[in-house]
This record gives sequence, C-alpha cells and structure tokens, in this order.
Amino acid sequence: MPQRSPLDLPEGDPFGPHNLPYGVFTTPHAPHLRKIGVRYGNHVLDAGAAAAAAASPHAEQLGADTLNPLMAAGRPVWQAVRAEVLDWLTDPAHRSTIEPLMHPLPTVALHLPFEVADYADFYASEHHATNTGRIFRPDGEALSPNWKHMPIGYHGRAGTLLVSGTPIVRPQGQHLPRPIPPHHHTLPPPLRSSAPPCASTSKRRWPSSSAPLLL
Repeated sequence: MPQRSPLDLPEGDPFGPHNLPYGVFTTPHAPHLRKIGVRYGNHVLDAGAAAAAAASPHAEQLGADTLNPLMAAGRPVWQAVRAEVLDWLTDPAHRSTIEPLMHPLPTVALHLPFEVADYADFYASEHHATNTGRIFRPDGEALSPNWKHMPIGYHGRAGTLLVSGTPIVRPQGQHLPRPIPPHHHTLPPPLRSSAPPCASTSKRRWPSSSAPLLL
C-alpha cells in the first residue's frame, strides 16, 4: 500500500488547516540550526525553506531563528503569512515542493520560540493569589481590596521561561551553621544530603540536588 503523504490528513485531525500553530525546531542533522516551523498533522513544515522556495515577500521573517521578527511585523503580515502557509499546505500545485520540507514530529526538537527580554507576571488566579496572600500576610486579609479590580503584577525573570520537558536541577540553597557565627554568614550546602523530608508523616526525602526535575 502506498505511503500516505504528510499533506493528506484524516478528517477531524486537530492540527489541520483550521489550526496551524507556529514554533521553532531543529533536526538531528542540524541540531544548532533553529528554524520556524508550522505543525500540520503529525509533521512540521519548515516554513523558512517553504518561503524561500516560493519567493515569499515574508521569507525574511519566516527564515529567522525565532518568531520575534514575525510577531513584530504586525497583524496584516500575520494574516498574509497564514494565508500563504495555508495555500502551501492545501494547494496541490505546491505538493512537490512542500512534501520534502515536512519533518515527522517525533524527529524534531522544539525550542523556546521567542527571545524574551522581559515580562510582567500577574496574580490572575484568585486561588493562587489567596494562598500566596495567606503566606505573606498570615494575620491580615489574604487578598488586597483592589485585587478583583486590578490583579497585582510583578517583574518576572525572563530566564525562567523554558520549553516543557526541560530538565531542571534543583537549587542546593544555603544553610546557617549551628552555633550561629557572630556575623551570621551563610554557607554553601554541605556535600552530604541535608534535604528535609517531604512531609512530617513521611520518611521519603526530596530528590538529590544533582537530579534534574522535569517541568
């Protein structure tokens, strides 16, 4: 039986013409060359290569290694690019050009699609804000009076934005030796594990500080 083309999707596929998410990926053959891709079915279209082959006026944005240039171009360009991508994927006239540019999803690695310079985080979840408020203000109101009108925002660390599945090494922290020295200097953690139990009713301990945790 002939192999089905990656452009021929079964009816009802969640990543069909109605849903074309963008991302940034690399392939095993070029692990350091990041490219903009568009998911279609269980494949990823190399959007930069497709734009170059079609002499697209948006080849520069789609040939970048992040989505920043495309996002900075504005809504008219976003709409034009989406129309182009939809045409490449669905018009039989482009099939011979586009099929070789489709990569099976399991063979690619996904990366953070944006360069994040800065961002503001907000306590947008009432339950999260309430729990945090109880910790910070145990003897006061958990939620400040203005919260439901204007959730509190704060500066976030751009370096903490990572792709799901990225291994995270648990910080080792510091400790204050006993007896407390005159100047209260904290020290790096001891070489032996000093992690506290996960719960007072359990003897199970936190993972080793050298063991990566998955987000």
